[in-house]
Amino acid sequence: MLFRRLFSSKPWPYEEASRWISTFNKDKIPRDQLRIQFSRSSGPGGQNVNKVSTKVDMRLVVNEETTWLPSYARDSLKLNKSGELVVTSDRTRSQAKNIQECYDKLVETIKSAVAVAKEPDQAALDRVASIRNQGNLRRKENKKRQSDKKSSRRSKGFDY
Repeated sequence: MLFRRLFSSKPWPYEEASRWISTFNKDKIPRDQLRIQFSRSSGPGGQNVNKVSTKVDMRLVVNEETTWLPSYARDSLKLNKSGELVVTSDRTRSQAKNIQECYDKLVETIKSAVAVAKEPDQAALDRVASIRNQGNLRRKENKKRQSDKKSSRRSKGFDY
C-alpha cells in the first residue's frame, strides 16, 4: 500500500494554490462582504480605555456567492452560525493599528485555508516505506525474542 496524504484529494493542485496564495492580499477581499465594528477595549490604557473605541471586530461574510475564494477553502474556514469569519483585535491603543492587525489575521487565515500540502515525491515515499519495514522487522524480532523467553520457562516434560 502506498503512503498517501489526506490532502491529495484537494481540487486545486499545489502549484495553483501556491500561485493564488502569493498573489492574495487584503486588497483582494471585497469590501461589500466585510463589516467592521468598533467597541471599547479592555486592558491597560487608563482613562483612554473608557473613552475611545479601539477594539476592532471584523466580520467577513462567506457564502456560496463568495466566488473569489476556492470552494474547498470556504468549507475549511471556521465560521459562526451566521456564516461569518470573525476576527478581533484589541492589542494596541490605536484603532488604525488594530484594523491593520485584523486585516493581517484575516489574510493569514484565508491563506492557510487555501494552502494545499505538496504531493510527496518518490524518494519520500521510499523513505516512509523503508521506515515502516524497519519497524515491522524490529517488532517481529522483539515478538520472537519474547516468545523464546516464555517458551524456555515452560517445562519440557514430566519430571516425576
